Amino acid sequence: MQDFFNKAGKTASAAANKAGSKAGEMVEVGKIKSKISSQKQEMVSAKREIGQYCYDLFKDEKIADDNIKALCEKIKGCEDEIAKLEHEIKLVKEDYTDTDK
Repeated sequence: MQDFFNKAGKTASAAANKAGSKAGEMVEVGKIKSKISSQKQEMVSAKREIGQYCYDLFKDEKIADDNIKALCEKIKGCEDEIAKLEHEIKLVKEDYTDTDK
């Protein structure tokens, strides 16, 4: 019977060690994944800055690359459309304000 308890104790101990090891692994992997996520966020930020820099150059007519020009023109078109739509919102609000009187 003593053998059974010794064997059960060793098995339980091994399982606890394995669980502890797995938990430690998960913590370390989590830390590394957090660092990866941070680096990806920095990349997104840098790409955004590059985009803004290129767009500023486009507005100053200092871009020679046709692909960048095309993308900047697309952005400019979106900005123009947004301005138009915001003006429509203003007109709708004014129209409803006038009818409320």
